[in-house]
Amino acid sequence: MSKKMKKAVAIGCAMAIGTGAFSVSAANLTKNVKAVYNNIKVTYDGGFQTPQYEPFMIDGTVYVSLRDAGQMTNNNVGWDGTNKTVQISSKTPPSTVTDQELASKNLEIATLKNQLAAAEKKLAGYEQKEEDKKEEESKKPDLTTKGLEKLEAILENDYTEKYGVYWLFDLEYNDREEELELTVSFDTKADSTAFDKIKSDKLETLLNSMCDTVQKELGTKVAIDGTLYNDYTEDTIGRFTCSTKGRFAYTKQLTQDDLDDAADSLMDDSDYDTLPDFEYETLKDLVIKVDEIEVENDGDDFETLSFKLYTNLTNDNKSDWADFVKDAGRDDLRALKDFMESISEDLQKDLGTREVSGYIYNKVGSGRLIVKYEDGKITLVKY
Repeated sequence: MSKKMKKAVAIGCAMAIGTGAFSVSAANLTKNVKAVYNNIKVTYDGGFQTPQYEPFMIDGTVYVSLRDAGQMTNNNVGWDGTNKTVQISSKTPPSTVTDQELASKNLEIATLKNQLAAAEKKLAGYEQKEEDKKEEESKKPDLTTKGLEKLEAILENDYTEKYGVYWLFDLEYNDREEELELTVSFDTKADSTAFDKIKSDKLETLLNSMCDTVQKELGTKVAIDGTLYNDYTEDTIGRFTCSTKGRFAYTKQLTQDDLDDAADSLMDDSDYDTLPDFEYETLKDLVIKVDEIEVENDGDDFETLSFKLYTNLTNDNKSDWADFVKDAGRDDLRALKDFMESISEDLQKDLGTREVSGYIYNKVGSGRLIVKYEDGKITLVKY
């Protein structure tokens, strides 16, 4: 029952019947009272009500029909004449939900709210990723055919006829390797003299500057794999790379003539006239001369090189060398390793950084292998 209903019951507990005097009975007591009607109004939840029986006052107390009050507040009011009892009951059926069921429903609602919040957060994350992806896409360089043609035109405008050479450019993007392939070409039939005047350091600086221009124009660092090409002879002159961090490297394309010249340079170097002096007893007094040096291409595009040294060891030294292979000391192995390593480093300085291995044979022609230098390690071999 509402607070207003309770107040109505408190201020009026009798049925208004008729007008003028009103009788109130308590047990067998009957008393005459004076009721005053003064156009008393009734509201419920702020709205005016029209009761069946007009409210009145007795000695300053307002009385409202209990039946009217019940109807206004959606309650049933009845009279049990036998037991002389006013019966008040709610029209709304009492709830049959237990506290445990209510708690379970509240938990279910809370769980659903949490799931909804998690889903909304996840959705917001997906939306943010999509936004980030779109933003990232907008920042990507234009690697389309049209974009690369525009970049080629920029290179030609900036570098054509640099050092008196008419340079041409071709750009392609390799999706698989995620790198830009740049071919810089020229024609030695027309520009041979001008190209030959370009010193190697200036050529590397020029190619590096071209790579910088490409990366600057694209607005991002893109890995570049480049080729310097002679259109007239259809030969590759050199290769260069530029990493995403701007690290540039140039490697001259070798020919067999380059390898022969490198071998001649080694033969002219007095440091390589003989093998190192060994401390091993049977070889201590033996001077092992180097009669010939060869430098060969062991891989594609001269990326892997090897050098071969041919000595003056004969069959008379075969037994001594076999003992040396078996019992060579640490100092002798170190001296031989340093000797081979020095040759490898000289070749790399002369021909560019490449993988280099070395071999020593006992004699020229049909000589037998006696030393291997591979991956920085020395291996002795009997012959």
